[in-house]
Amino acid sequence: METETPNQHTDTASDGHLYTIDWSDIENTENDYENYLNDIETFFRDDFENDIPEDEFVTN
Repeated sequence: METETPNQHTDTASDGHLYTIDWSDIENTENDYENYLNDIETFFRDDFENDIPEDEFVTN
C-alpha cells in the first residue's frame, strides 16, 4: 500500500528577504535578569494558585 505525501514547497525562502542577525546584535545584548526572574516567579505563583488540590481531583 502506497501512502500519499503532500506537495512540499521547497522554494518558500527564495524571495530574497531572509532575516539575518549580526553577531554584534547578540554580543551587545544586555540580559534583564531581574525581569526574567520576576516572570518565572509570576508563572509559578499563577500555576500554584490555579492548581487543583489532589483531594479534589476526580478520577474515573
